[in-house]
Amino acid sequence: MLRTLFVLAIVWQCFANLSLAQEPLKISGKTMGSYYAIVIDSPGTVDGDRLQSEIESRFAEINQQMSTWADDSEISRFNDSESTEWFEVGNDFAVVAMEAKRLHTLTQGAMDCSVGPLIDVWGFGKDKKKKIPTDAEIEEAQKCIGMQHLEVRLDPPAVRKALPQLRLSFSSIAPGYAADEVCRILNTHQLKSHVVDVGGENRAGEAKANGDAWRLGVESPLGGLHKVVELTNQAIATSGDYRNFFMAGGKKYSHILNPKTGRPIEHPPASVSIIHESCMTADGLATAMMVLGPEKGTEIARQAGVDVMFLDLDSQGQLVEHSIGVFQQTE
Repeated sequence: MLRTLFVLAIVWQCFANLSLAQEPLKISGKTMGSYYAIVIDSPGTVDGDRLQSEIESRFAEINQQMSTWADDSEISRFNDSESTEWFEVGNDFAVVAMEAKRLHTLTQGAMDCSVGPLIDVWGFGKDKKKKIPTDAEIEEAQKCIGMQHLEVRLDPPAVRKALPQLRLSFSSIAPGYAADEVCRILNTHQLKSHVVDVGGENRAGEAKANGDAWRLGVESPLGGLHKVVELTNQAIATSGDYRNFFMAGGKKYSHILNPKTGRPIEHPPASVSIIHESCMTADGLATAMMVLGPEKGTEIARQAGVDVMFLDLDSQGQLVEHSIGVFQQTE
């Protein structure tokens, strides 16, 4: 599902003794049609250029498997194929597809990486020509979607579609997976105190050398920061509605689509933030919670042991928060 990715600003704290503290290493660039930014505390004598090259090589591997913008990627070739036989993919693809199916079940269908036909028929796809489709167009698109029609195996990694028309997009989960992978690389280099931001999806490593947790800010729909959370070895992901919609006949149509109805959610939250140890999981759940809304979303989050924060605007334009877990404990 297409979604708005929020930049979760890294909020810096001063080191207790600047004269003794080592300057953090900062690495940034572009990937997945967006950006990435990494901050490493106490990097020692690491070669920053060499580390960045290794990280960008990993991004390239992930993109080659999961980018729908590359015609020769594994996901593009899978989408173009109408075969219902096993289709060999890379391990990254299979891992992400497996988690996408798990989240589809957990969220009762709200998280669906096969909704591309619905996205296109509403004009939120590549052509950007937003429109109100006919009922017949919506019904036809719905015949082509459903993660229940996808089978995944990890050894050897492969996927198989039951519907020849089924096609996938991991835009709602791949950035989080990429953030997790960068953290894994940093940990192998013993650079365990870090924070990684891939397109607004963030994962923090161990605390800083001075014992401080990483402080990350969640953007307010009204502008500025709404809340700052302290994280160690956890991820935070945010999805939102207030920047991607169109108006027709005096009515607002959100890009948040309900796979079950084939139509935009009429009153989606302004944004949803998720905290989880896996950025991939947080990324996918943030999208699903936009579809589920505060009541059902909170119920599922409690059952799954996930921290969630819904932000919305009331009839007077005032910000309203519904949250559980760490978000409730943070000002």
